[in-house]
Parts: sequence; C-alpha cells; structure tokens
Amino acid sequence: MQAAGGTAQDRLSKWFNTAAFVAPPVAAFGNIPRTITAERADGINNWDFSIFKQTALTERFGLQFRTEIFNLFNRVQFAPPGTALGNAQFGVVSGQANQPRLVQFALRLLY
Repeated sequence: MQAAGGTAQDRLSKWFNTAAFVAPPVAAFGNIPRTITAERADGINNWDFSIFKQTALTERFGLQFRTEIFNLFNRVQFAPPGTALGNAQFGVVSGQANQPRLVQFALRLLY
C-alpha cells in the first residue's frame, strides 16, 4: 500500500490508494493483515503555553494571574481516515482529532 503524495490538506479526500483494496470472495480469506501499520493518521504538532504572574498583596496574601493557551498555533490534527472497505468514507479523512485553540484566564488568591 502506498500513501498518496502531497501535503496532508491535499490528501484529505484520498489519504491512501483505495484502488489497491478489493473485498475477498465469500468464504475466503484475504491476503492482507488485520491491521495495516503503514496506514496512519497525520502526526501531532501541538504546542501549549502558559504564563503566570504572582504578586504579593501582604505578607500573608498573594494574587496569581494565569494565562493558559492550548494549541497555541491553532494547528489542525486530522483524524484517521475511514477504514471500512465498501464505505463511501473509505480512505477519506473527515474529521479533526484535536480541539482548536483554547485560551483560559485564572485569578487565584494565595493565603
């Protein structure tokens, strides 16, 4: 099995060569293993970032401001392609496996 060439965005509708697969005859075994290790989803390229600022209010109390950003550069991680032979989604990547950029702020009182 050979992966289609090009960037991940170019291959979404045909992640691998689907013409290389046919259903075996009834009551017969095919010639492919149960799992195909060469057929994989796109890699992970995810960056998380956080920054904290702590300020002393008194000797006993402090205030901490936090900013946390998940998936900082907002890069998509594509879901694995469809693997059900005979299905219209066979070899097609139709989803996203990660969340889009998420930013959260927090204020914490330390005592």
